[in-house]
Amino acid sequence: MATLEVRSVWRTYPGERVALTDASFAVGEGRICAILGPSGSGKTTLLRLIAGLDRPDAGDVLLDGVSITGHPPHRRGLGLMFQDLALFPNMSVHDNVAFGLRMVGWPRAEREQRVNDLLEVVGLTSVGRRRIDQLSRAEQQRVALARTLAPQPSVLLLDEPFGTMDEVQKSGLRLELRSILNALETTTVIASHELNDAVAMADELVVMNEGRVLQSGATGTVLGEPASVEVAELAGYVTLALGPVRRGRVEEAGAGAMAVPGLTETDAARVMAHPSSLLAVPAESGLGSGVAGLVLRTRAQGPTWLVDLAVGTRIVETRWEWDLAPPRTGMRLAIAARPGTLRVFITSLATLPAPSAPTAPEPPAPAPPGPSSSPPSPDGAATGAPDGIPEEPPASAMPPGSSSRAMAGPSRSAAPEPPVPVTRREQRHRQMPLS
Repeated sequence: MATLEVRSVWRTYPGERVALTDASFAVGEGRICAILGPSGSGKTTLLRLIAGLDRPDAGDVLLDGVSITGHPPHRRGLGLMFQDLALFPNMSVHDNVAFGLRMVGWPRAEREQRVNDLLEVVGLTSVGRRRIDQLSRAEQQRVALARTLAPQPSVLLLDEPFGTMDEVQKSGLRLELRSILNALETTTVIASHELNDAVAMADELVVMNEGRVLQSGATGTVLGEPASVEVAELAGYVTLALGPVRRGRVEEAGAGAMAVPGLTETDAARVMAHPSSLLAVPAESGLGSGVAGLVLRTRAQGPTWLVDLAVGTRIVETRWEWDLAPPRTGMRLAIAARPGTLRVFITSLATLPAPSAPTAPEPPAPAPPGPSSSPPSPDGAATGAPDGIPEEPPASAMPPGSSSRAMAGPSRSAAPEPPVPVTRREQRHRQMPLS
């Protein structure tokens, strides 16, 4: 085990393409760190610099506090597993794993013991004499891992280890790989463009884009407290409302208005949420956060449903747990969100996009009111309270385990919340949770 630190690394390639800009992060001993970013963000370049396959223009790479920037790759004590695995198809599983040990002159007895131990760890003891082309992709992945681990590297580097697999293949292998790395207690850095892979594997997360490290830290902290809009989007957050602040509410035409304590009338703000924290509820339920949209499509997820809503000019994924039957296309639904899971980023009024009409199906015409129905409101939603404020639904009509206090975001009918202090910062955005 070892600690790894990347300190203010820069790399520019011919043609003035800047691949890395002042990149810094650290990985603790025995920890698994994932570098998350889109293609071209600098993840692979960073791994190559750590491994010694490329040299930085400036900055340093330290192992256990000692610089290794000037060391050749074979003297760094690191193991790098490429995305294409680079296995020898004409050799057996056993010989692939033993190859690196034979090249560095391990004695035969020790080499055989090490190979057998690793094949047992990765669950390939029974296929040690098979050729690589006789294995499944997942088995080949484990052979490559065993071969990379054979020389006992102090740090393991994995470049897109799940890049060529489908989700069904990846789901099981992620758990297996995580279990193996935990058992070996090997400090590991994984480069991935897939959020699910990074979250399933990593204790620590480094978020990159365009050669810059945007945020790093414990995985739960980075995902729960993104430092900027860019990090939030890479972490899967979506925008619920984007617009000027009026009377303590962020207003956006076609989306709605969300109460945000602590903002001033001169502010514009973006309210973001993770889809896992969003529930679609009937517009008349009184449980909405102030934002609503029209149903574009529904998708089954086991016995429940995922619902894509057209909110303003965006599509927002939500969960539907109100009823076993999915909502119909074109139906207007409100979005319920726990206030503590929302993130607010302050922006400039000048940067707001010009309003445009959303692309969404027309809502169906309201049914004629029955004898006991309330008259329809101007937007077609039935109301049973004055001023268009919906009545609280009966407890039997609410999703199991939920309540209006727990699920509802701030709305006109909610009790006023104490103001949240907001401090100015010099970054492009400033962020605060709604609590």
